[in-house]
Amino acid sequence: MTLPPHAEEALARSVMGPSLDVRRGETVTVETWSHALPWALALVRESRRRGAQTILVLEEESTFFASLRIAPARAPPRTPVALARSSDVYVYLPGPEELHRLAALGPRDLPSAIARHGPEWWDAARHRGMRVVRLVVAAANPAAAEHYGVELEPWRREILRASLFPPGTLRRKGSRLVRRLARARRIRVRHANGTDLTFRIAGGSATVEDGRADAGRGHLATQVPSGLVAVRPTPGTVEGVWETNRRTYLRFQQPPAAIGGRFVFRRGRLQEYSFDQGGAAFAAGYADAGRGRDIPSRLTFGLNPAIRGAPEVEELAEGILALWLGWTTPKRGPRVVPFSFPALLAGATIELDGRRWWREGRIVRSAVVPAGPASRA
Repeated sequence: MTLPPHAEEALARSVMGPSLDVRRGETVTVETWSHALPWALALVRESRRRGAQTILVLEEESTFFASLRIAPARAPPRTPVALARSSDVYVYLPGPEELHRLAALGPRDLPSAIARHGPEWWDAARHRGMRVVRLVVAAANPAAAEHYGVELEPWRREILRASLFPPGTLRRKGSRLVRRLARARRIRVRHANGTDLTFRIAGGSATVEDGRADAGRGHLATQVPSGLVAVRPTPGTVEGVWETNRRTYLRFQQPPAAIGGRFVFRRGRLQEYSFDQGGAAFAAGYADAGRGRDIPSRLTFGLNPAIRGAPEVEELAEGILALWLGWTTPKRGPRVVPFSFPALLAGATIELDGRRWWREGRIVRSAVVPAGPASRA
């Protein structure tokens, strides 16, 4: 089973149109690795068809790894800040393809090798008001499919279908959830597997991620495919147990998935955790992360009906809840490892302020949206 004809052109039209709204006279940069060049070339053609000034940046994989051995460079090559200062639109197709060569760098060098765009680059992007998109389809390659133990072509087709799902439809679906979450004070998530978690929702934190980049709306960067609604817990309010029933894929670890996770929270912090599989990989990342690693950063609701649990985008599947753990301030030193982990749950029941609102991935039909905002006093 292969990709449909003209798949690259279809994705390029969707990205340069609904996702980025590329306009005549804008400067567009497409950055790619060698394995994703066919996708990148289609993006360049579509951008130029729209009248944009377009540049293609290519990182050739063997040259990249050779560069890691060249003294005195040592530090992995990064995207020049000048590109962020001069681009209105930026599209990134991630790499490299050879995951095993990256993983072999070890925990000391791996973070800097995968951090293609450094803090100065992002500062320049924000100052410019640039619109940035990362295309996950480039991550679906033979080496990654072998690592995850999935068939490559079905994986690619799933990501492509999800990437072509209209951002406007995702926005409308997500907005319904956001309106209700914005009026709620407290959320409770339960499941027969033992999950029973509550927290107070941080005011104004409900947002939609629909795959459209727009710095004016506060969405400097997005990824395609997309489709999430997110809320943040008020610090110190998360209490209870969260147990996963969907796997979380681990890009640089063996085994390649975390399964059967159980997390216990008290006073807003993670106190205990265990896994049926993949616990050592989680523990290693958790140990190297800094302050804030034990604080749930957000709860997300998957919106994209084209996702069925594909690696790299499993949290986007319609009806999936993900409780995200992550750090806010990393500890100093060369061994700092970026830490972000989505604990996935399907088939949950949700109460908002004591009223049942969500069951098994759907809003309960009898749930009534209040006429006015609830008091937060």
